[in-house]
Amino acid sequence: MSETRNLFRQAALDAHRSGAQPGRPLHIVSTWTRWAMRVTVISVLSALAFSATAEIGEYAEGIAVVRREGRSLVTAVVPGTIQEIVVRPGDAVEAGQLLARLDDRAERAELERLEGEFDKRLIEVLRLPTDETRRQRLATLDGELERARLELAARAITAPHDGLIADVRARAGQAVATGDAVVSIEAREGGVEIVGLFPGHTRPLLEAEGGELILALEGFPDSRQRVQVRSVADEVVGPTEALRLLGRERAGAFELSGPVVVVSVDYEGDRIVTDDGEYRLYDGMQGTLEAKLRASTVLEHLIPGLRSLRRQRG
Repeated sequence: MSETRNLFRQAALDAHRSGAQPGRPLHIVSTWTRWAMRVTVISVLSALAFSATAEIGEYAEGIAVVRREGRSLVTAVVPGTIQEIVVRPGDAVEAGQLLARLDDRAERAELERLEGEFDKRLIEVLRLPTDETRRQRLATLDGELERARLELAARAITAPHDGLIADVRARAGQAVATGDAVVSIEAREGGVEIVGLFPGHTRPLLEAEGGELILALEGFPDSRQRVQVRSVADEVVGPTEALRLLGRERAGAFELSGPVVVVSVDYEGDRIVTDDGEYRLYDGMQGTLEAKLRASTVLEHLIPGLRSLRRQRG
């Protein structure tokens, strides 16, 4: 009879006979489990420490407008047509110097007529000093003569103070109304102020004097810098009032969709420093201002109740 063939190999049977009894404990190498546990505990503790200390800030962004200090707009005080402009941008001017003149032919002719009439009436009074009627006519003409001189003087647009011509807003032959800008003048040593317009609802969270903001000017992405708040307005105003505060010349430069709060920011010097050089800041340049309103930890974001608890303890 042939030998019965085993289903298992002889080596497997020998290993089975030499082994321990069934149900023995499973011997697992313990080194990697210890390290896995340590890494897990360290990771959990690190995550808790990070979430308890790392802050998530809430920021507000506002419009920034550059204003040159000591700058003024010279406007027409009466309506008329520009007869001549006698200055150019960059010219140095003194207070009272003629900048432009409105068409004054009618006013000049009226003044000459009144001067001739006044001379005639004056001769009549000198011939008969006791005639009260003639004296009253002369006094009336004197008042009309003074008015004509003032009207003629109003046709001359002069510099209100010493400075440099920054811009000429009108040209010869152009019709202007009362209040229209003709020339802008800057003080020779004028600095720069940044005016910010933030959404009105952020006013309670904006820091007053001394707070820090981040300024970034349009066209200069590498110009981000920290600036300090000079003052924050106590009132929230509408778009129309905000534009009035900035000046009529800002109309159309940007759009405001709701109430805003005006923030004044200090700026050292009158130039901006970028990676490729320094550039002069000009009135009306725009950019953005960022303000950090408040901050809370990651853990407080995950568990909002911790915020109120911190406020109660603080």
